Amino acid sequence: MDHDSFVNAVKEFRKRLSDLSTRCDQARGRHVQSAATLADLEKLATQWFSEIEPTLRSSYSLDEGLVARYHDHFGKLLELLGGKPSKSSVQMVLTPVAAAFHVDIVVPVQKRQAALTKYPSLDAMLSHLDGIELDYMTEAVDCARLGKRRAALILGWCAAVTRLHTYVERKGFGKFNHASIQMSAMQSGRYKRFNKKYNIQNLADLRMSAFDADLLWVLEFMGAIDGNQHDRLHMCYTMRNTCAHPGEATYSEENVLSFFSDIDSLVFTNPKFVP
Repeated sequence: MDHDSFVNAVKEFRKRLSDLSTRCDQARGRHVQSAATLADLEKLATQWFSEIEPTLRSSYSLDEGLVARYHDHFGKLLELLGGKPSKSSVQMVLTPVAAAFHVDIVVPVQKRQAALTKYPSLDAMLSHLDGIELDYMTEAVDCARLGKRRAALILGWCAAVTRLHTYVERKGFGKFNHASIQMSAMQSGRYKRFNKKYNIQNLADLRMSAFDADLLWVLEFMGAIDGNQHDRLHMCYTMRNTCAHPGEATYSEENVLSFFSDIDSLVFTNPKFVP
């Protein structure tokens, strides 16, 4: 379901919710006995579980506690509909939900459209990714569009490092290990301070053993990147580290765009790293 259709769906859901709350309140007697009203209540609760909630969870960044609270409300409503529930028990569920649904659900869904128009250039980046890289970058772009810039930079870096790890795996861990040994033996020149000797055996070992900063040094020595590219990627890595630790540094939209532009050109569309 596209965004506009979903906005209409939640608006219509809210209207039916309000109408049913009024119908239940006006029902005669102490119980909701109308078969039509009970059927409509069941359809409403079922739509929440089959359509509204799954879409909110998969496509919208609503607070998990909020969605869980509505999950519980509509679950309780279904339980009540097993018989002829009292008006008071039904209204205990419907009244707070009907009162808050517009602010809690409809407005955040409407705001999502504004977020989707930000950073349109990032959609092109997603088009040439797949697998776990695409998973990380999709979340990163979503965070950027929602103004969660630190989270966006952290997830974007995860995607970039995943591609770098894949490159090392493709070239062979033995070549990576040998390069580190050669570098650690140098007493002068650019690599004289590098002192790591790796014995990486598989991808999991690489992920857990080689710090990202050291990975960049070895990739430069292997000829995968040059010194300038190394420096640019290290700035991206520094931004990632700054975002992942407490501090006063903030990042602007321009910073985010620059970061994504660098990892795209230096990693994702770099011919040396294209699988």
